[in-house]
Amino acid sequence: MSEEIAEPHLQELQDLFLVALETRRRGDVDKAIELLGQVLRGDPRLAEPRLELGRIHLDTGRLEEAEEQTREGLRVLLSGGQWIEDLAEEVVLSVAHGQLGEVLRRRAESDEVLFGPPEDFKAMLKESKLHFDRAHELDPSNDHAQYFGLQLELKPSDEA
Repeated sequence: MSEEIAEPHLQELQDLFLVALETRRRGDVDKAIELLGQVLRGDPRLAEPRLELGRIHLDTGRLEEAEEQTREGLRVLLSGGQWIEDLAEEVVLSVAHGQLGEVLRRRAESDEVLFGPPEDFKAMLKESKLHFDRAHELDPSNDHAQYFGLQLELKPSDEA
């Protein structure tokens, strides 16, 4: 976290965010979600709590919520809204793009998408691949993004 907090209320939110991360690490996912919600009520402009919520929803199979939170977190980051300055901007953006790629990949595997219109499935996989590729481009050490980007190579006949 940034040593110098520009807005006073952010210090309290930073402390609460760290508690939420520790709470999740200990396995109390519901409490972590509650604490992250408090952080976002305190300042909805923060990307990192949204990405953390997205990760929790992804890990617990709530893919629509994961997509919503991850997309919003990425949108904030792309508009220059990185809050945590301990990590390079490229690394944080890589994580966000990779997480969105993972959400979309898993959504594409859901019955709703698999048994829906084929063009929706192909479009979701194509977008997933774009995010994995961008994640790896931003951070070449992001092996997860590289692996899934390669796994999602579409044959010319598969492209939507």
